[in-house]
This record gives sequence, C-alpha cells and structure tokens, in this order.
Amino acid sequence: MLETLVGLFIAAAVSGIVPVVSAELLVLGAAAALPAVLLPAVVAISTTGQMLTKTWLFALARWAPQRLPERGRRSLDRAGSALARRGGAVSTVVFASAAVGLPPFYGVSLASGVLGMRLRTFLVSGSAGRCVRFAFLAWLGHHLGPAAVGMLADASTALGTGAWS
Repeated sequence: MLETLVGLFIAAAVSGIVPVVSAELLVLGAAAALPAVLLPAVVAISTTGQMLTKTWLFALARWAPQRLPERGRRSLDRAGSALARRGGAVSTVVFASAAVGLPPFYGVSLASGVLGMRLRTFLVSGSAGRCVRFAFLAWLGHHLGPAAVGMLADASTALGTGAWS
C-alpha cells in the first residue's frame, strides 16, 4: 500500500507538468485498488503532488515578467490592475480551473504567477479545487472499480488528451 501511495505522489507531481501523464487515471486506479479507509490519503497525496508542480509553474511565471521588455510589463500591469478591481474573481477562476479543468489549470497556474496573484491565494484556491476534483474521482474509482478507470481512459483517448489537467 505504501508503494502505491508514494508512486501516486510522484506520478501526480509529474502529471502537473507533463500533460500526457494522467493524474485522474492514477487517482481512479489507486482508489479502485486500495481500501476505502485510504481514500482521504489518495486525495491528499494526489492534491499535494499536483500543487507542488503547479506552484513551481506559478513561481516560474512570477519570476519571468521581470525579464520581459518594458512594453510587455506595462501590458501585464494593466491586466493585473483590471483583475484586482474584480476582487475574488481571480481566485474563483483558479478554483474552477483546478476543480473542473477548464480553463486548463496548467495555463491558469502560469497566468496567476504572471499577473502577480498572491501565493497564499493561489495555494488555497488551487488546492481546494484539486481536492474536490480528486475526491470525486477517488469516490468514483472506489465505487465503480476498474470500470471507472476504463471509462476515463476511453474518454481521455477519444479527446486526444492525457485527461484534463
């Protein structure tokens, strides 16, 4: 069991930056294979692995604007000011992206860093969204077993994606 959970953490982290590795399939498979008492661990471990790499992307994007030409920095400042006037809209987009996958959380992580979102806000909104996403998938994997893994794998293949990270 421990090796399954450690493998899930590593694979979830990798899937945060390599879109063809599907954290969703991994969560479904782990939930189908492990006892129900470990479902909260599956959710927590996969959320932590994903947020580790999404936070790395966020930080990289936060660092990058200082390397942009002056015109690019001015555009980013205007976009950041427009978003700041909307209050909690940015954290809502981060939460929705992390939970549903639209817009893709990879891009939202980068945009959040570029636009200067506070790290704490990004971590709370993103972690909550990923937790909701992975909790649903763990529940589905546990209750439907291997059939759930097959259904998501088929849908993922039909869409031509790793799943929807």
